Amino acid sequence: MSNCPIDLHFSKTHSNKRIEKAYESLGVKIVTRIIGFTLFLFGAKREDIAQYLQISMGTFLSFLTRADQYGLLAFEDRRKSAYKKVVTTEAPVKVSLAVTEQNVIIQLGGNNQEIIIPRKNLLQRKVILLTFVNNGLLTAKEVSDVLGFSVRHTRDLNGKMHEEDVYCLIDKRKGQIQDYRFTPEIKAELIQQVAANAITGKPTSSRAVSQQIKERCNLVLPDRSVRLHMNKLALPKISKSLPALVEDLKKTQNHDN
Repeated sequence: MSNCPIDLHFSKTHSNKRIEKAYESLGVKIVTRIIGFTLFLFGAKREDIAQYLQISMGTFLSFLTRADQYGLLAFEDRRKSAYKKVVTTEAPVKVSLAVTEQNVIIQLGGNNQEIIIPRKNLLQRKVILLTFVNNGLLTAKEVSDVLGFSVRHTRDLNGKMHEEDVYCLIDKRKGQIQDYRFTPEIKAELIQQVAANAITGKPTSSRAVSQQIKERCNLVLPDRSVRLHMNKLALPKISKSLPALVEDLKKTQNHDN
């Protein structure tokens, strides 16, 4: 090899071991092409290289043409790449929750994509949030805080939904919030009690009003139901403005007299 800057000594034993190892890691075809191309660079004749590699002259010439055109890609076995492909894995989607006065917002990653769920849609909130839990995108703790449930109850609901579909999430309880419990007469007593308490400066909370109606009318009204109907009738707002209105009316009446 006249192009070598120094005299090289070759060991047949080392050569055989190294080539066998290269066959295992790179594949026979790639090692053959590397050897052939190296001999070609050192100035060996094409015919001699093809004969040494035990391949046809046409095959070796085709390889040299591909090497000119494609560089390193020419060494690769196109039918089955001998190189280990680098598997790139995308970073997992980061999901976070935000709660506003009107909505629950599921934020997806850093691309400003959002899923917006109205807070008033309780069943929709349950289904979507628990679906995220079931797929490992949100934790039971994160979702329990938004739904107002314990972590254990959230996990139980998630398991039931997975096994029984969303029907199991529908609240089948019949609470004390139906209007048939609050007849017009009972609503009148409620308004009257709130008004009397507001004018006289007594507490107008649902608990206080419920207790006073019980004592005065012998009616047992659940605190939760009283609070619901007070809000429906906007009585908390009236209880704040009513004392001032009464005082104004008194002053007007005295002025007229």
